[in-house]
Amino acid sequence: MKIASIGSGNIGGTLGKQWAALEHRVMFGSRDPHSEKMKLLLQVVGANAQAGTIMEAVAFGEVILLAVLPSDVERVLAEAGDLDGKILINCTNRYDGTSSDAEVRRLARNARVVRAFHMLPWEVLANPRYEAGTATAFLSGDDPAAVEVVAKLASDIGLDPVEIGGPDAMAKAETAIGMIWSILAPKFGREYSLSVLRR
Repeated sequence: MKIASIGSGNIGGTLGKQWAALEHRVMFGSRDPHSEKMKLLLQVVGANAQAGTIMEAVAFGEVILLAVLPSDVERVLAEAGDLDGKILINCTNRYDGTSSDAEVRRLARNARVVRAFHMLPWEVLANPRYEAGTATAFLSGDDPAAVEVVAKLASDIGLDPVEIGGPDAMAKAETAIGMIWSILAPKFGREYSLSVLRR
């Protein structure tokens, strides 16, 4: 699969590296695709990765990962233009009480938006397996086929994908897990995670 990662920091770089290692083709979209930082990332990720502008990455990808700072969301999606039915994975976060999900759905023109990977630290994305189980990735979206594609990408890298419904359900999950994070992260650090056990 061809995956565009708009963002090449901890989240975008980690997921891009994971997918490239599984023979997916990855293009990192950047304002400066020829920067030294990008060259170093491509050396680490390997032959299945390349870099381009945001528009080049959007044109390349069948699936687009949005992994940018909250302040860059509007600019990046304006530059991306019409996404023409492509799957957009929104893993951006805001911490001011407003909804990144609603903003991205409003700004991503003709995208099939799936909310995923935003409640996991990059350290867990890099290594989601624990002695006692596997970290859960919560997903939501209105398009079942798009959610299924993202669930497969999550399971490919060792996560346990759990689809929890539409945007309203995800908003409730974000609130609940945010509260749990505020309590447990000081105790266990950034590499702790949650796993959903079911029979």
